[in-house]
Amino acid sequence: MIASIDASESLVLAAGSPLLANLAALWPVAPDLASELESLPDDAGYATETARNGEPTLACQTTDGRSIAVHSRHRPGDEGRRLIDALGIGKKPAYYVLGFGLGYHVESLWSQAGGETVLIVFEPDLRMLWTAFSCRDYSEMIASRRLMIFWRPDKAELIRRLSPLSAVLSLGPATVPHAPSLQLYSEFFAQVQIWLEEIASYIRTGMNTVVFNAAKTAENIAANVGWYAASPSVARLRDRYYGYPAVIVSAGPSLRKNKHLLAGLNDQAAIIAVQTTLQPLLEMGVEPHFVTSLDYHEICSRFFERLPSNLRTELVAEAKATEKIFELYPGPVTLLGNDYAEGLLREMNPSKPILTAGATVAHLAFYLAEFLGCNPIIFVGQDLGFSDGLCYSPGTSYEDVWRPEMSRFCTVEMKQWEQIVRERQILRRVPAINGGTVYTEERLFMYLQQFERDFAKSRATIIDATEGGALKRGATPMTLAEAIQLHCRRPLPLMPPDHAGLNWGIADQCAASLMRRRQEAEQIGRISRSTLPLLEEIRDYLDDQNRVNRLIARIDPLRAQMDEYGRTYDLVTQLTQKTELDRLERDLQVAASGVSGMEKQRLQVERDVINVRAMIDAAAMFEDLMDRTIQKLSMGRTNAMAA
Repeated sequence: MIASIDASESLVLAAGSPLLANLAALWPVAPDLASELESLPDDAGYATETARNGEPTLACQTTDGRSIAVHSRHRPGDEGRRLIDALGIGKKPAYYVLGFGLGYHVESLWSQAGGETVLIVFEPDLRMLWTAFSCRDYSEMIASRRLMIFWRPDKAELIRRLSPLSAVLSLGPATVPHAPSLQLYSEFFAQVQIWLEEIASYIRTGMNTVVFNAAKTAENIAANVGWYAASPSVARLRDRYYGYPAVIVSAGPSLRKNKHLLAGLNDQAAIIAVQTTLQPLLEMGVEPHFVTSLDYHEICSRFFERLPSNLRTELVAEAKATEKIFELYPGPVTLLGNDYAEGLLREMNPSKPILTAGATVAHLAFYLAEFLGCNPIIFVGQDLGFSDGLCYSPGTSYEDVWRPEMSRFCTVEMKQWEQIVRERQILRRVPAINGGTVYTEERLFMYLQQFERDFAKSRATIIDATEGGALKRGATPMTLAEAIQLHCRRPLPLMPPDHAGLNWGIADQCAASLMRRRQEAEQIGRISRSTLPLLEEIRDYLDDQNRVNRLIARIDPLRAQMDEYGRTYDLVTQLTQKTELDRLERDLQVAASGVSGMEKQRLQVERDVINVRAMIDAAAMFEDLMDRTIQKLSMGRTNAMAA
């Protein structure tokens, strides 16, 4: 800050002030941080010194009174460059920087990193940031939106802001520790490093699921387009139970403690069951209002095999779920909006609302409760851990799956324990809802991270009435009896059934749309086959720029033709997500490498050759998928009409 005789000008910064430039860049990018910085008092900054080379530096006191030199008293800029050079971390798509200080090492890293690199900085001391921004101009880095700063110890915010970077972070960020900062704020950085390890596990599991299930997802959605078009829109359920409680029933071990309290609750709360708990609830005399499903595998159809023909529970499912459940389900069926299904049926334009993508049926149940307008949302049986040495609540449909293996040498208890110990390599302890810790495993831990992220964003009150399992940040622990007593005291509004049934009269329109997609995929394959030899020739004769230019001129019209099929191109690439992830990794590596000229062109052409080969294969797979789907649609319509 610049001192002034006139007190009214105490907040006026001199023209060209680094702080002015930094705050101006920060407001559009991180207004919450900019606001917190501007709310600091005028004298918030630390007193800096001038190093021997004229650069600002400073020292700070630790909590035990020791003085820590944040930067060199001689040449702090050179010290920052040496720190980055000594780490030998190479070119990465992202970096975690532990401690900002006055930013010398951050600036050095920025100058060495590629143009697409993301720097994720952790600095808990707002006074330090104020001092750094007052001393040095980082406005270009801030305005690029590739510099992210975290200053609060808030795990939910960390997950929320880093989740959009999952693809980049899955490639392996490097960590840059600033030793003086770690000494000054050891507890903060120790917690951050634990959270970053947990987020790495969360991202890795999530990306593996997306990449390796991408083709299966596309196949399932294609197989279900008839159901998708024939079922009514979920839009009719928006705010159906606004302000009324929802109870989400999952199959965790603790469900056995309080499931008896659900009897008679249908009139006081919207009961949403995950697919595993539907049959056990029906056997108890509890008919949920909704049941959710989204799983790919046909084994999930076992949960729907013994349902009564007069079932009123509405199945709300994602379009990627196995088609077997729709064939088996006797009650009303609603499919949620899905971009891939909308793309396949472009001419029909179903325009169904899309709920947040969930990792599990319990996540989907939560998003449905929010869509219904429910408040509070009460969780039951959502352990996300192995309470009392069990995987699932006794009496769920998992026991039906295990039944063929049962004998005096293989009990239900043994199968429960087998489910746990088979994952012993990825077991970990997490805080338990009742104090102490509980075992969970990597997959359940990822689900916990997603729930905590969702709870932080939700406008509803979240109550964890599981009475066991993992502690969930953002949810209020409570017994189910207490939750019912406090929140389930008025009857739900009476509403006439409005599910119109399935309209199979649209099957011909579906088939026509799918035939259009097949024809477009055929053209994509043709264009790719024409492009491939031209790219290979460019690769082989890259030194002959005249020849390369002539080849590029021949590729340009093909690229223009491909652009005409852009929306179908995106559908086709769903069948080759591993190649798309590899392409992202190569692009980031090229950007981070800093190469230019001929070498950069060579890397880009090699990337393009691999991509086009993959597209040729994917287009052929897509054509076959459309052929099978059209045939299945015709058979399904005939069977449904007969039923």
